[in-house]
Amino acid sequence: MRRLLQDARGATAVGFALAGSAFFAVLLLMTEACWQVATGAALDAGGREAARWAATGQAPPTGFNATGYVADTILKTSGLPLSSAGLSVTAESFPGFGSLATPGAAKPGLGGPGDVVRYTVVYRGRGLTPLGRALLPLGVLQIQFVILAKNEPYPA
Repeated sequence: MRRLLQDARGATAVGFALAGSAFFAVLLLMTEACWQVATGAALDAGGREAARWAATGQAPPTGFNATGYVADTILKTSGLPLSSAGLSVTAESFPGFGSLATPGAAKPGLGGPGDVVRYTVVYRGRGLTPLGRALLPLGVLQIQFVILAKNEPYPA
């Protein structure tokens, strides 16, 4: 028995197994956190780009309604492989910034020239790693943000 206790062969493997598993768990958590932050930033950038397009009053391409094209623009300009099934965009227009807090002042859609539009973007995405999916409620993280944009005074 004494000879077994003095034998150090395999001590490195046991040490790596103990420390390595903790290291890889932290690495997966950091990867998951970075992915979720990158997703939020990419959606925000895509949302700002879509709001710029909508503020000019241009007609959407054939096959799209205005809100659908805003959602498509958000996904395409995000630069990440995001699912269109997880994205929801609603647009409400107001006559001015002062009417944002007035109940019933909102009209659905992108509004007209000079209107203020509130875009609410909600994205529900799955965790990137198995550890992230296990830690997130139902394996899904919801990212939500609001963009306010004033339409340009384009000809109606």
